[in-house]
Amino acid sequence: MNKLSILFLSALFLQICSSNSQATVSLSKQLNSSNGDFTLTSENTNYKETGKYSEIKDVCYKLALKYPRYVACKVMGFTAEKREIYYLISSKQNVLTPQINLKKKLPVVFIIAGTHAGEIDGKDASLLKLRELLGNKSKDNPLNKMILVWIPVFNVDGHEHRGRFQRPNQEGPFEQGERTTARRINLNRDWMLAQTREMKSMLSLINEWNPAVTIDLHVTDGLRFRHDVSLTVSPEFGGEAELTQSAQALLNQTLTSLGQIGHHPIGFYPRLLDKEDPKAGLILDVDTPRNSHTYAGIRNRIGILVEDYAWESYPLRVKTCLDTIDALLKSIESHSIEILKAESNADELSKAKGGSSYSLDFEVDVPQTKTASKMVDILGYKYDILDPAPIVGGRHISYKLEEAEIWHTPFYDDVHPIKQSIITLPESGYLIPLAWAEIVKPYLDLHQLSYKTLKTNSFNVQVQAIRVQPENVVFESSSFQGRQMTYVTGEWGPHITTIQKGSIFVPINQAKSNLVVHLLEPKGPDSMSSWGLFNTAYEISDYVANHRAFELINWMNDEHNKIKELYGEGTYQQLPKLKSEYEQKMLSDESFRVDPSARLNFWISALPQQDLSLNLYPIFRAQSNTFK
Repeated sequence: MNKLSILFLSALFLQICSSNSQATVSLSKQLNSSNGDFTLTSENTNYKETGKYSEIKDVCYKLALKYPRYVACKVMGFTAEKREIYYLISSKQNVLTPQINLKKKLPVVFIIAGTHAGEIDGKDASLLKLRELLGNKSKDNPLNKMILVWIPVFNVDGHEHRGRFQRPNQEGPFEQGERTTARRINLNRDWMLAQTREMKSMLSLINEWNPAVTIDLHVTDGLRFRHDVSLTVSPEFGGEAELTQSAQALLNQTLTSLGQIGHHPIGFYPRLLDKEDPKAGLILDVDTPRNSHTYAGIRNRIGILVEDYAWESYPLRVKTCLDTIDALLKSIESHSIEILKAESNADELSKAKGGSSYSLDFEVDVPQTKTASKMVDILGYKYDILDPAPIVGGRHISYKLEEAEIWHTPFYDDVHPIKQSIITLPESGYLIPLAWAEIVKPYLDLHQLSYKTLKTNSFNVQVQAIRVQPENVVFESSSFQGRQMTYVTGEWGPHITTIQKGSIFVPINQAKSNLVVHLLEPKGPDSMSSWGLFNTAYEISDYVANHRAFELINWMNDEHNKIKELYGEGTYQQLPKLKSEYEQKMLSDESFRVDPSARLNFWISALPQQDLSLNLYPIFRAQSNTFK
């Protein structure tokens, strides 16, 4: 398949004017068709403003009252500031609970808006689309063939923390919400860790409905170009081939449909190689499971990230978002059989992954020569690179928005696994020792993973463990999402241990094996270890005083009986060999000879380990599944 045909559509540019009030009013009339159900604040203000959250509650109840067979109004949970998070379930097949859908087996689609509450196009667009679908009596209405779960605003606290200046790169509405929650957590980086009440509620809803497709509606505000929406699908790489093909087919059809009605979509999130020079190249963005669409992908489901273009006017963005939702729903409907089949097959394949090779993280290869095998045409503007720039100095880009231009730009999309992240999965699964079980178990429950709590002790159990070398633990110096990210490398090796009653066994062969691996393998970019939940395993709690170390080293050098008394016959018998190695190293290694710390560590590291659990990764790989 030619990826360029998926990513880029018509080179023909249809000029849409949004600068004068007549065009805005005309577009508003096109959007507004309430059929007596409700009228939004955005409609009443010609899309200069967007409503407060109380409007969502009113709309939710009104639709449930008017269409009791087709709509259910529910509360997902509560925010940190104790606000209710409303969502709507809609279907014209009278399927408003997951229990009923067990028999109907209709595809379920989640449409999430307001994750970043300043990027609020999706809220108004999704409510307008739902209103339209409920009033649509045609046979090809998507509500006849699927269940749509609408979350108009995910980040409710952020939505209500409104201000005029919170999205300086965005054209309207008059007031916008905040990007993060009241606790300043970015919800679209919280899908794995689920630190927030909001995300815990969302994961509960995801587990309840098991959506085939999740659509997350956002607004991008970086690069200045003439494309009005970008779409990214997952799985795009690293997933099962059949599911990846279904996702790409869905993307391809959606991009084509949008292009046919005058939009200018691109099929990836644009990231610049040089932020001051778009023609230097674009890089395919590689996201990790902390993001909504990638999280859906590792659950063997399709995730779609929609990014409207922030520099368009608000009414144009709402129209673009509404058209995108429409195109996606039609594409999902036409591919629904293949999607459900591919997802079911992916689940079955996941139940037999034990012992296979697996890649935890990916990157795009950008050659040092900056030569790309692929060139793409982007609808851009002429621009100048100012160096030095006036007033501030430095190197800056200045766009000429009155002069359109096609950027013939290198595109780097050669995605491959990061070598250090390629692992061989355990044959059986993972063992969570009793001491760590209460830390790990809530995450297993949040993601609805299968596990077993052991009822008996097991002694002299052969497992695989990682003894991390101190130099292979890197702590981030600043926090992210309020956590200290930690990067750990090391290899699994044989280990004998006692497994206490109350420990947890997590089998690898289950439908959500990808999630199991990403949570529990330390090299995973969004593992519990990477998010800093196991940091105490790598912290020194006791040490040998320098004067004591000096005393021990003198005894070792002199082959003093005190070493035999303290550390046993085995250590004592190794002293002549150790002394010989030390003398040889002093003669042959200049850097060692001039480094007192290295010389001291040479001797002390030869003694039995004083802290047996230090740097021992606190999860084991199980060799069998015979635990009770």
